Amino acid sequence: MMYGTRNKRAKRRFFKRKGFWLFCLSCLIACGFAARFGDRKLDPYREIAMEYNLQRVGEKEEMSFIHDRGGVEIGTMFVENRFSLPLEEIPPVFVDAVLAQEDQRFYAHDGVDWVGVVRAAWLNFQSGSITQGAGTITMQLARKSFDLLGEARRREWTGYERKVVEAFVALRIEEHFQRKLESEYPGDQGARKKAAKEDILEMYLNLVPFGSGFYGVRSASLGYFGKEPKDLTISESASIVACLKNPKRISPLNNLDENKKNRDMVISRMALEGMISRSDRDKMISGPVVLNPNPIRRGKTFLYEIVAEQARDLVGEEALSRGGYTIRTTIDASVQWAAEEKMASQLLQVENQEGYKHPRYSEYKKSDGPPKYLQGATLMIDHENGEVIAHVGGRNFAHSQYDFIQNGSRPLGTAFFPFVYATGFERGKHPATMLTDEQMDLRKLQVGGLEGVAGEWGMEVSNPAYEGEITSRRALAMSKIAATVELGQKIGLSNVHAVSENFGLRLPSEKLLNRMIVGFDNVSMPEVVSAYSTFPRGGSRITASHYILEIRDAEGKIVYPLNGNGPALESQEVCSDAVAFQVHSILNDVMRKGNLAESSKGLKSSLLLGGGKSGTPYGLTDAWMVGYNSRITCAVWVGFYEGDRQAIHETAFAKNLAYPIWEDMMNASQPAFVGLEILPPDSVEKVSICRVSGMRPTRYCNESLVDPVTGKISFPTTSYKEFLQKGEEIGICAIHGGGIDIEALANQAQVRDTINAIPIKAQVPLLLGFDPYNSETPTLGIKDSSAEAWISEDEVLIVEDRVRGELEAALRLPKPPRFELPPLDFKTPNNN
Repeated sequence: MMYGTRNKRAKRRFFKRKGFWLFCLSCLIACGFAARFGDRKLDPYREIAMEYNLQRVGEKEEMSFIHDRGGVEIGTMFVENRFSLPLEEIPPVFVDAVLAQEDQRFYAHDGVDWVGVVRAAWLNFQSGSITQGAGTITMQLARKSFDLLGEARRREWTGYERKVVEAFVALRIEEHFQRKLESEYPGDQGARKKAAKEDILEMYLNLVPFGSGFYGVRSASLGYFGKEPKDLTISESASIVACLKNPKRISPLNNLDENKKNRDMVISRMALEGMISRSDRDKMISGPVVLNPNPIRRGKTFLYEIVAEQARDLVGEEALSRGGYTIRTTIDASVQWAAEEKMASQLLQVENQEGYKHPRYSEYKKSDGPPKYLQGATLMIDHENGEVIAHVGGRNFAHSQYDFIQNGSRPLGTAFFPFVYATGFERGKHPATMLTDEQMDLRKLQVGGLEGVAGEWGMEVSNPAYEGEITSRRALAMSKIAATVELGQKIGLSNVHAVSENFGLRLPSEKLLNRMIVGFDNVSMPEVVSAYSTFPRGGSRITASHYILEIRDAEGKIVYPLNGNGPALESQEVCSDAVAFQVHSILNDVMRKGNLAESSKGLKSSLLLGGGKSGTPYGLTDAWMVGYNSRITCAVWVGFYEGDRQAIHETAFAKNLAYPIWEDMMNASQPAFVGLEILPPDSVEKVSICRVSGMRPTRYCNESLVDPVTGKISFPTTSYKEFLQKGEEIGICAIHGGGIDIEALANQAQVRDTINAIPIKAQVPLLLGFDPYNSETPTLGIKDSSAEAWISEDEVLIVEDRVRGELEAALRLPKPPRFELPPLDFKTPNNN
């Protein structure tokens, strides 16, 4: 009984309590003061809202123009995929999904949902942060029509201040649309409000972005599901509507899992509002998001797409959708057009070669699905500031919107070699370190072959020759595979991997195999361009790039960059300036004396101050060319999107496939991006080296050559000038030291001065014994004054290219006199 009494007392009606009415009175008094005070505080925002011209509500966009860095028009931009539909042609299930997520009380409020405002304020107060927005469809229409997000950034409004302006503009929009309908509904306020709401809703559904460049319900319906809006299912409608919260992040083309999660939330909300049954909800939530596998084209070129994406990020998707902008990009039109033209002609030429067995571009039909013909891509960046000069993401955007630069990765092949040598040079090796150029067992490379000799595909010739002991300079310049693998094994695969990662090449680390050294692993083009920029930049690589210099609105006002300065260069130190220059000096040899010497004859002379490397992987599946001058870095890739590791054709060397495209682009970049000579840093010194031993030369470091035509003998020096890091100790050549272990002797401090002394030449030859051929007569001194110097200042890299007879010293021997035997004495010997 006591329990029942207490319970009964606890159930006294709350409105009969004296304290309740005191609380209400206090609230009314507080609200009165707040209204008077708040009205004065809100006046500035109300005045701002009154400035907007309501005739612009729901306006479609104007055309925007894309210019290159010099003002040349290279394209136009407009919302290509926006189709206006009357509200009657938009399915009710789609409208229900929008109302369930965005504005459940749309038909009841006057532009601002005051109930929602109170609810959002209470929830935000409870959470201690802004978790609820209380934005109505009319407020969103106001925001999109007048770019209030951009206005908030310019005026530095808080989120609450922007919402206040949106609310005032939304109230004006509702009143404006109802006033326009007064003549049609003169005495029926309810019907007039309903008709105004439908006009607002129709305008909203045809204006808002649904992600991935789709604006309006029809564009999104065709783009995501390949069907007209009237054919959309509830689940598909919910999937599209889910994108409204964050079009870029929730787009099913960008993030299918995120879209499904938000789609399920829309479906659940529809069930909560009584628009669908719970059983239907459960059934739809259990199903996946199934897209049309062939969405409609959303742009014109790969460059168009990425410029549009960056412009949306800079000025806002809503503002860009209205158009009227002039976007000045970092692109150089002459380089971009040269890249597109040469890419098209070069790939067509490859497909027309005898023995080409893959699908051809000319045979492609849209019904075939994703193209399987030969593809190509190229990217050029100004590595002084990160500005993109040219961007070709694929062969034909209409056939495939897959941008290899943004999304692809393929084996780099022998273009990976510079990072192996950079690792070695940082760990005690140098360009004069001797390596062995020889045949290699295919199993040693671990590329998948089970037996046989690994072909020397790195030199990119049909009949490569093995040279035995060679310097690291020659090994990299001539792209020698066995020698490079030897170096990689000596310095350790883990070190090569670590340094490559530091250069920005993201390689698999689960199990390190020798094939990593020959560029077997996939890398992306931005990674490659960034990594190669290290060599002309003296040890630091660029880590970010951009495409837009300036954006002006329809009135000519600069809206980006707001402070007058574009993005700052982002870079990262990855190696010493000495190592960067050593590698560069060899990559310069690649162009002038190495395996690209013949190919680079069409390159403008100013570009020969830079460097480059072609990249051919095992199996001839891809072709890369990467190179630079002191200003720009450019990469070209040719291959297939399908990674089945089939050869492009039996002689698909990168110098024949990718290099011609690279050369045309680099030539087109001159003189706008002319490069200066890359000078050695103070940490490097030039030292004479014997290329036979990789050590400091002696006066005897010469070799004997016989001219096959004239039979003349020459003795060119084996010495050349090499770049070593200061303080690097190199011994004396033991091969040309006359049989004495000069290296060991030179390393003894007590005799170093003696070894470095200049020997005194013998003035008069001295012969002991009988001299029937008068050998004392010839003078062994060098008669040719041009051969006085015993160390050449020229670097000798390719012996085959040396002129016969260079620095020769002729030994002129006089004809020996006739040799006569003395008469024989046949006297019988005296037996006495």
